[in-house]
Amino acid sequence: MYKKEILLEDALLLIEQNFYFLHMGEFFGALSKTVELDATAFPIVRKYDVGQEYRFNPMVIQELLNNARSMKNDDITLFDYFVEFNAFRGICMAMVESLRLESDFCNFMKERLGGRYEDFFDIVSFVRNVLSHNIHAEIRLSEKDFDGTLKRIRRLKRDENVFFSFNYALDLPEILAPNPQYGFTCNIDFSSLNEGMEFLSILSMWDLMMLCELCFNLVMSYKLYKNS
Repeated sequence: MYKKEILLEDALLLIEQNFYFLHMGEFFGALSKTVELDATAFPIVRKYDVGQEYRFNPMVIQELLNNARSMKNDDITLFDYFVEFNAFRGICMAMVESLRLESDFCNFMKERLGGRYEDFFDIVSFVRNVLSHNIHAEIRLSEKDFDGTLKRIRRLKRDENVFFSFNYALDLPEILAPNPQYGFTCNIDFSSLNEGMEFLSILSMWDLMMLCELCFNLVMSYKLYKNS
């Protein structure tokens, strides 16, 4: 198998794995809020080479479990936060890397998204950049999060106000949607972005969930296409 094909296979697998991680993480996050768990009764030890093991501190785990139990089901715990944003970052990073490769997958994406392909790439790249560079609890933008994408848009003489809309029944009918209207829209005016802006004022958590679900479903659709 050629190196490019291996890289593509790894990138697509990473999208799948992060999407599964997101779902499993959300399950355990919800479980920790509703079930009284005792970390001290379940020691966790990772064994490596001979004579090498790492014991996880049950008191640290218990502190997080106690915090989760004190919260309402809709509240975001530290565990929820890291599960979600690490999954978002991993999915968007892998999607960007896969689209940078000249491949059947890239051609498939251009065919399925048509004129929306560049808009999709810009939005996914923006999410990847922000979540890869961020160190602020509020997730505030730095110039490098959007400057490269804005320059690319201008170089290609495209509209700086990027609008992306997707409807599963129309655009990806092979993926069975829960209803005919299932889909989402998101909009980023890259010319209006400034350093220090809060990321979640530009894309909501729902936007991010739907965008990452779309990345996963596009990979699933591509695999159906390849196996048909």
